[in-house]
Amino acid sequence: MNKLSYYQKIQSSFIILILLPVLVISILSYKTTKDNVIEKIELSNRSVLNLVSKDITKLVDDLNYVTHFYGKNDEIIRTLSDFSETEKIKRYRDYDNYQKVVTSFDYISFKMLNTDIHMFLVNNKDFIIPYSDGISGKTASLTVLKDHWNRVQGLIDVDQSSHLQALGLVNYLKEDVDSYYYFSRVIKHPENGQPLATLNIGISNKYFKRLFQSAKTGKLALFDENGKLIEGDPAISYRDGDKRSGEIRDEILIPISKWKLIHETSDEEVTGQITKNFLLSSVLIALFFFIFLLISLLIAKRLHRPIQRLSFVATQFGKGKHDVRYVLEGRDEINELGRTINHMLDEIKGLIEKIEQEQEEKRAIELQALFAQIRPHFLINTLNSIKCSLFINNDYEHAEKINALMSLLRAYMKIDEPSTIESECKLLFYYIEIMSMRTEVDVELKVEIEDQVENIGLPKLLLQPFIENAIVHGLSEKTAGEITIRAKKMDQWIFIMISDNGKGMSENQLMELNRMLMIDFEETSYNRVGLMNVAKRIKLSYGPNADINLQLNDNGGVTIVVQFPIDSNKEGEK
Repeated sequence: MNKLSYYQKIQSSFIILILLPVLVISILSYKTTKDNVIEKIELSNRSVLNLVSKDITKLVDDLNYVTHFYGKNDEIIRTLSDFSETEKIKRYRDYDNYQKVVTSFDYISFKMLNTDIHMFLVNNKDFIIPYSDGISGKTASLTVLKDHWNRVQGLIDVDQSSHLQALGLVNYLKEDVDSYYYFSRVIKHPENGQPLATLNIGISNKYFKRLFQSAKTGKLALFDENGKLIEGDPAISYRDGDKRSGEIRDEILIPISKWKLIHETSDEEVTGQITKNFLLSSVLIALFFFIFLLISLLIAKRLHRPIQRLSFVATQFGKGKHDVRYVLEGRDEINELGRTINHMLDEIKGLIEKIEQEQEEKRAIELQALFAQIRPHFLINTLNSIKCSLFINNDYEHAEKINALMSLLRAYMKIDEPSTIESECKLLFYYIEIMSMRTEVDVELKVEIEDQVENIGLPKLLLQPFIENAIVHGLSEKTAGEITIRAKKMDQWIFIMISDNGKGMSENQLMELNRMLMIDFEETSYNRVGLMNVAKRIKLSYGPNADINLQLNDNGGVTIVVQFPIDSNKEGEK
């Protein structure tokens, strides 16, 4: 050191006091930050994996429970015994047995709330009876079910009826056709052990795709017990030893089905932005360092103190004090370097806070999902128990009321899902059945829908407030009444007319209501809030051209006309 010139000593001092501490602390800070981020991502991924696995486990448990319950019910066994050898419906007795089998599905309908599930029963003569949820009427075509049955029939062990059998994936070459993973349970007579039928349940790949969207980082894959991919990223390996280099991997085993759920996240996806910020900051640090070398002889003493403060900031940040920053006192090179480092530290801190916030949001979503699963299922299970009890005691009238209430609850649970005009009208029959019981008004509902508008999309429960107003305000002073719903297409418009034969209203009242609907009146009386909310909902769904208009009809009541353009139909045809 004594042999070096004064200039060289100054330059050496800058190298020792600035470059090395900054680089070392930056590298340590980068490594520490990267390790912290990876740790938080691993915790977050585990949380997502647990959430997804709980949903799949619950679904499989439900399927195992309902099929076991179905196969052990004495009434169902008697029904299947009469129907097991039926090849086709030739006489009334065959039709009656067929209807009993269809009715038997009511015992497990409260568990079949997932629209991504196909369920059908096959007797010993390959006679297929599909399951329908009773609200939307949606079920797979017999052609599709027969094709599925032909694919999985050879995989079923007819001698095994004690547990649910996992049969594997039924997929197609066409991308627009759903694939299904099938389970089956063989139902045998409890006394002679003869097979009566096979209950088959298929889970659509759409269910897994939608479930996997909860993973904001990384990719998910689900394998069956033989290591065959059910759904997810095909690049993910079934065996842990075959995972790609630089991957953060976590996996969990699903009970009963013995499926394996795997989550993988690449290091680049987790720490890529941090690495880019570090490299950019390193380049800036090197640039400013060479500038400092050129003027070091002139400002060595002046730079001595800022260098110490800069080193202190870097050191403290590397120790975990993320709020420490370099205090700027001018616009020279040292302060520019401090500003750059502050920017780097702010970005690193922001990334850490963002990841922590995402982790908290995911935990909140998990709790909300758990609550959403517990509450609706508790109500549905309770109502179904009441319904079964009423059926057992031959109280069919009240059992049907409970069944109508359960149908409405299922619709409320799926309020965000799209619906159609036909499905909404079917749901209104359940609603009128409940309202007739509450108001003691015998209401008859008539529905006239043109074939070409049956599947036109409609927001769920949109028509219910109109029916409620007709019963509460129009038919309240009567013991019986009639409500008619007509839906038709004219040019590029859809018209829905809801008419009643109630007490009607005066011309002034009619004009005032139409005026409110036209100008979007905000200060509306309490008993008109529902009508105003529906008007706003229609305009939000179909645009400003959508309209509601009230008219007096020839039956003395009121007719509500809802019209909206087809090309603005956001729901679309299903």
